Amino acid sequence: MRMSDLIDLPVLDGDGRELGRLHEIRAVDGEVRELVYGSAGLFERMTGRAQPTAIPWSQVERVSVKAIRVK
Repeated sequence: MRMSDLIDLPVLDGDGRELGRLHEIRAVDGEVRELVYGSAGLFERMTGRAQPTAIPWSQVERVSVKAIRVK
């Protein structure tokens, strides 16, 4: 699985509730740092303005072809 395959997957909390869809993966020096999701994340991606909803990569519990589950 490539990182680009994750774009638009649902981001789920520990109880399986959808928090939003993944819009951006941020990395520094090739290391993933955080995931940007939800409508604010999409707005920022399209306009460059907004305070997106992001979660640190350390909070990711599981990644599959269907969803990303976070703590």
